[in-house]
Amino acid sequence: MKFGEYLRRRREANGWTQPEAAQRAGIEQSYLSKLETGRSYPSEEVFARLAAAFEIDPSEMAEQVTDTEIDRLREVGQVREAVAGRERRRMNVSRAWMVGGLVSLILAAASGGIAVTAQDMEQQEYHYLSYGVLNLDESLDAFEIVDSRVDAQDGAESQRQSEMVARLAEDYRVVGRFRGRSYNVDVEGGRRHYQLVDDRLVVTRTPLRWFAVPGLMLLAGAIGAFFISFRWKN
Repeated sequence: MKFGEYLRRRREANGWTQPEAAQRAGIEQSYLSKLETGRSYPSEEVFARLAAAFEIDPSEMAEQVTDTEIDRLREVGQVREAVAGRERRRMNVSRAWMVGGLVSLILAAASGGIAVTAQDMEQQEYHYLSYGVLNLDESLDAFEIVDSRVDAQDGAESQRQSEMVARLAEDYRVVGRFRGRSYNVDVEGGRRHYQLVDDRLVVTRTPLRWFAVPGLMLLAGAIGAFFISFRWKN
């Protein structure tokens, strides 16, 4: 917006004719006409009269009038101060966005670094099996008769096999440390003999890799903040 148009809108907002407005400002009506049409620009003294009569806020005017028009009013002290204040505000806003962008960029780098360097978790598992509770006077391999082939004519062996089958109460345990090929645990009524039946390496994907998602979001935010900072600065 040109200064003349801004001045005319202020006058019309107050419901004044050019002669009325000129009288209030203490200037000639013909001079006010030249100001409104852009054929002339006010001196510092005339601008002070216009500002008082039209209740012009130089800072508010500087935001609405084009930079070209402001350059033509730079000899007016109030306008220079208003422009300087506007530039300081722009610079402060630009710096704030710049700082925000730098912080986002640092956090994005940190998140990306965590995601890239994160290692999957590996754990060795050992699987042990106990077939049942052994009496304290029984051998550790007493339950092996369950899986062995017994001659049907051997009544004692067949009877023994049936008894051990009836006593089957398997207990399967998975532990994170090696306890040997076998180990014993005292329990109520006897003991359990655990034998190693399997061991495997379990790989668990680390959740730290998800840091890549906020890292990308922060990177996009940093780029946006730098762009806004540049636009405010200019």
